[in-house]
Amino acid sequence: MKRIWGRKVSDLAFYQFIQLLEFKCEKHDKTFLKIGQWTGTTKPCSHCGHKNDSLTLNDRQWICQNCRTEHDRDINAAINILRGCLEPLVEQM
Repeated sequence: MKRIWGRKVSDLAFYQFIQLLEFKCEKHDKTFLKIGQWTGTTKPCSHCGHKNDSLTLNDRQWICQNCRTEHDRDINAAINILRGCLEPLVEQM
């Protein structure tokens, strides 16, 4: 991938996509929330918060060792992403 000013072209395209989303949200009076790139979302249990360090990329479903809740990897991550975005908003209230 070609580099421009130390950034990959694909990174620039993603940045432009994020800018477009922010613009559209502002235009339609919606809140655009971001979560940190390195925020762990897959391994923590969305029910109790216990971190499953033994989880691999091949594990699509897993059971929390702490609370015995059964998780789908993608749904669990989506719930954790939602919580990660909403926590700062709740703290501001």
